[in-house]
Amino acid sequence: MYILASHGDYSVAALNSCELITGKLNDFKSVSFKDPMGVSDMVKKYQDIYKVLPRNEPVIIIADIINGTPLNAAIIFKQSHDNVRIFSGLSLSLILTLATGTEISEALKQNREFLKEVKDDNFNSSKESKNPSKENFQKNDHVYIRVDSRLIHGQVATMWTNELSLDRIMVVDNQIVKDRIQKIALKTARPAGIHLSILTATGAAKKIKENLYAGQNILILVKNPLMLKELSDFGVVIKEINVGNLSMSTGSKQVFKSVALTDKDKKIFQDLGAKGIKIFHQMVPSDNKESLLEKL
Repeated sequence: MYILASHGDYSVAALNSCELITGKLNDFKSVSFKDPMGVSDMVKKYQDIYKVLPRNEPVIIIADIINGTPLNAAIIFKQSHDNVRIFSGLSLSLILTLATGTEISEALKQNREFLKEVKDDNFNSSKESKNPSKENFQKNDHVYIRVDSRLIHGQVATMWTNELSLDRIMVVDNQIVKDRIQKIALKTARPAGIHLSILTATGAAKKIKENLYAGQNILILVKNPLMLKELSDFGVVIKEINVGNLSMSTGSKQVFKSVALTDKDKKIFQDLGAKGIKIFHQMVPSDNKESLLEKL
């Protein structure tokens, strides 16, 4: 169990923000220190959470700052609970790293590396591979397709990247390839150690049919289903599509919490489904897959 502790509602807001990306986190609780509370009040908050946990379950308390009341109260609480560990430096990034299953010491190490100025030269490591394998890309079972109007964001950069053990993210969009600012934004959002390709539907289809990137776990990201129609029309074999996020737009209707479809979107998905393609909604890995076609 992780207990997030802070001055004010910072811990509450940070946890809520993380759950916006990950979905509900049952192993995380938050406590807030506010006036006119004292140290003993914070100790009681920890105790209230602890007493309903399974016996001897390990507890990690992460406070916002060193020497603050939330941390000082945690130190007092720990004196009578040997299975409690205490850390400071609470942040959304740290919570998100822990939520993906990373051990606390490794999560702290990774987050220290995240604390840096972001410059243009951070983007230079996302170049195309120059030594592609000649195995058949389209027969590779580790090619995933996701429709997500936000493209690379928290859910993709952390949850799905880890869940699918990705090597490469391929963004397919006919407009973004011509937009320098959007390309920089995508390169900024690219998870560390992951290759990034930004291609038109024609360019992506060409590389796929030339059997590039075989042996890599690849996530193809598109903002809308039109790009998938084009890929299919160009002869790309598509087995299944995860429709993760499609924001509300003019004329769209909500079919899932994070998915809204226009009539044009529905027609494209119906046509793709008629080809035998499995189409489902799964926002984060912990969610169950739900058939999209049954909602149309």
